[in-house]
Amino acid sequence: MKQKLLYWLCLFLYSAVSFAQLPEGYPDTHRTKENINLGWKFSKMEQGQQPVAIDFDDTQWEAVSLPHNPDPMSLLLDSATEVWTQEIFIRDLSWYRKQMKIDLASDEKAFLVFEGVHNATELWVNGKKVGRYAVNGYIPHHFDITDFINAGAVNTIAVLADNTFNPAIAPDPDQSDYLKWGGIYRDVYLVKTHQLHVNFNWEDFEAGVHITTPTVKKNNGTVSIKTTVVNEADRPANCRIETKIINAEGLVIQKLQADQTIGKGLSHTFRQSTAITEDYHLWSPDHPYLYRVISTIYSGDQPVDFVENRFGFRSLELVDGQGFLLNGEPFFMIGVNRHQSFPHIGDAVPNSMHYEAALRYKEAGINTIRLSHYPQDDSFIEACDELGILLYEEPSTWLLWRQGDWMNTLEQSLRVMVRHHRNHPSIVIWGAGINHRGPVPQLNSAAKEEDPFRLTASASSPWCGIVNAGVTDIYATMDYRKTDWPERDFCMVMEHGYSHNGLAEQHHISRYKKRKNNIGALLWVGADYNRLQPKTDPENLITYYGLMTGYRVPRPAYFWYQSENVAQAFVHIADASVYKNQKVHVYSNAPKVAFYADGELVAIQSADNDPLRNNNEHPSFTFRYMWTDQQLTAKALIRETVVAEHSRHKEGAPYAIKLMVDYPQIPLIAGGSDLKMIRAVIVDKNGETVTASTDKVHFEVKGAGEIVYADKEYVDQMQVQHGVATIYLKGTGEAGEIELKATAGKLKAGKLKLQSTAFVSDELAGATPVYDFPNHKIDLQTAGQLEQFGWEIVEGEEGTPLSFERAGATFQFSADQPVKWRKGTYAIKGDLPFMACDGFYTEEGTVNLKIEGLAAGTYVLKTYHHSFQNLAKLYPFNIKVEQQDANGAFVFESDDEAVGVQDSKNTGERKPASVSCYIESDDQNPISISYKINKENAHTWINGLEFKRIK
Repeated sequence: MKQKLLYWLCLFLYSAVSFAQLPEGYPDTHRTKENINLGWKFSKMEQGQQPVAIDFDDTQWEAVSLPHNPDPMSLLLDSATEVWTQEIFIRDLSWYRKQMKIDLASDEKAFLVFEGVHNATELWVNGKKVGRYAVNGYIPHHFDITDFINAGAVNTIAVLADNTFNPAIAPDPDQSDYLKWGGIYRDVYLVKTHQLHVNFNWEDFEAGVHITTPTVKKNNGTVSIKTTVVNEADRPANCRIETKIINAEGLVIQKLQADQTIGKGLSHTFRQSTAITEDYHLWSPDHPYLYRVISTIYSGDQPVDFVENRFGFRSLELVDGQGFLLNGEPFFMIGVNRHQSFPHIGDAVPNSMHYEAALRYKEAGINTIRLSHYPQDDSFIEACDELGILLYEEPSTWLLWRQGDWMNTLEQSLRVMVRHHRNHPSIVIWGAGINHRGPVPQLNSAAKEEDPFRLTASASSPWCGIVNAGVTDIYATMDYRKTDWPERDFCMVMEHGYSHNGLAEQHHISRYKKRKNNIGALLWVGADYNRLQPKTDPENLITYYGLMTGYRVPRPAYFWYQSENVAQAFVHIADASVYKNQKVHVYSNAPKVAFYADGELVAIQSADNDPLRNNNEHPSFTFRYMWTDQQLTAKALIRETVVAEHSRHKEGAPYAIKLMVDYPQIPLIAGGSDLKMIRAVIVDKNGETVTASTDKVHFEVKGAGEIVYADKEYVDQMQVQHGVATIYLKGTGEAGEIELKATAGKLKAGKLKLQSTAFVSDELAGATPVYDFPNHKIDLQTAGQLEQFGWEIVEGEEGTPLSFERAGATFQFSADQPVKWRKGTYAIKGDLPFMACDGFYTEEGTVNLKIEGLAAGTYVLKTYHHSFQNLAKLYPFNIKVEQQDANGAFVFESDDEAVGVQDSKNTGERKPASVSCYIESDDQNPISISYKINKENAHTWINGLEFKRIK
């Protein structure tokens, strides 16, 4: 987690000083990806109006940045009165205009890519209509604008975000328990490519890059990569693809190549597979290891296009009697449902806030999130990949449906969702049902056709429809009360009930843990959200039962999830908002908690022995105590040792404002597209948050920042929720220092300073470097031997010094005694059997290796020393190594081999004996290494070597 925060910091700082410069290791091609979120004009328009002409006067329109919400609302939606079918409320037309210069060569293509627009998108360029996309408002889409732009000149772009009620686009025409916000609410990009290029993943079944891992084992795995290249030139193209697989350190670990002539106007899908046996890591919530795949497209010998994707090795399986297996191990999903909206800004949430939202859940130990009830932002999916959170994603529906065209369009949106997100290891379940109504065969078939490697779930309920998984893999049901489980299916509660003190959550999770074929329990809901209601009730226009408030302030139950799921020692006293009936709730993952009042021990208790909760790892602790004004302290005990401690007072009268910024490690990007959540915490004289505060807070800002919707009364006097008032801060056009002040009546004011960083439109500039360093595996042998699979062969002869060149350097072996070669058998038993069965040796002396001309850097040299002498005499293996490199002289005895080998023709399931040397080269002086078996009358062997640069 800390590494990810550092990555974000480095990325933003890099963006501040870099522009239009690819990082190290990236090919220089025609592909560019420019974020065009800044510099738009916006206005509402009536039906029939089309402000698309180049000379249309938009000077009176509002200047905005994307993501944009055209309908800012109070927490209670300005007292909306419409019911939840939402046919009229904010269902209108939003127009956006932008002028920008576009350079485009004659052999290039230009596309506008929209990540999400509510609800249909209509695009005009230079007064001409490019097209309309009206499949769904929650999925990405693009327009080819090549033939509409004036290359090298300023172009006028006009976009209609059509959020009018549309019975053809789900979730319309029926009710939905979430608000249908409007506008261009996700990022927009100008993408330029060569005419020979990789197309977009969502275009077709065979499109873009599709990465699967057909074999996932604990020690190795197979990755298969399908890459579709289209040729939009007026002649055939000789196309070559080079695919690099890169580990988390940025090192290339595999390279694949293929060639194909692609005819004019045609496409070709390259299929490439390889095994990863080294630098191999599984992806899981505890270890979310990600690889990168960079696919470079060549026209002849010229690189013209590249795309980058990420993937992870992880296996999914449902086994009767064991439940859900992740990487072969039983895994129980504990998590929440997530709506993407935030108060006031609706769905127009910047990428940084999506990442922060995922990080909050990860900090609570949440391991699974259902993306209810629609496809969500790429940045949230990517954050879950990086942080290690499983996802259940579904197309945009809720209760009702229509057969025929409506369902066919919904199926199309599901296919786009799957194609777009199928490479993400975090996604393990596709929703193939209609909420409350259960499995939909048409959606399940489409999901399985697009992606047979993931599971599908039904979205069922116990009060209607079939009570099993049907054609889907998982019976995903709602359980707000005690419901029955299906007899023959795997089951998860995709929605269960909430209580502020965490008891309801514990009950539901414990209950579902009783049965092995129950695989998870997800809370409804992770954070409060806006919605309309079947009857007009202004107080129900936002929920009040999220694990966090709509502003993402944790409620007490959040801390029980931490105690249940986070590994490090933890204890937390719930705040006064859940102090009732003389009960103090304490959450801890220790077996016992000592509870003190003003330093005096009250009790030492184990976790509650409640049969409704005792299937959990760590049920909460309930202490009966009359809490007035004492300072409470809870100490987590393991074998009488204090491993964690937490203290709090019962909240008093509001005294001061403590001003804070969420995740200060992640800077605010200037320009207006990015936002930071600023918190004014109402505290008493003890510094305790006053959760019962009813204050309203006024915020002021100076410098390079602006308060979002500062002119709105509900922001100018922001209402406190659960002790915290929250506003959104955006940066001005230029980066700089921002000063904030928060006041509320006679409370002591809060002050805060922060620094924004510059916005950079080049989406490729901040990518992580790639190091395509030398990486050689060399089998040393005499003529006529079997070659080790995938290894390079270097042959030697009796009486001839062995010398070869690799990585621009010369490797020369010698010995101070005669060298003999063993032609050997065809193989031995064990790993690397063909490499180990032959090689050269000296009977008494030392084998020397001299490396000259090696480029400066850090290298790993692994040499293999399998002997065909009496191995019982040689083992345990002990070889003396003398090394001279840029760091000086170093002598050591190898301890790489922990287990001996008794038969020279059988190493078991292990590799032959080896020695690893870390080498530092200064590009000036040669490197020398000598090897000698540290046993009397023993032969020193060399069978082969692995050599790679790591820095």
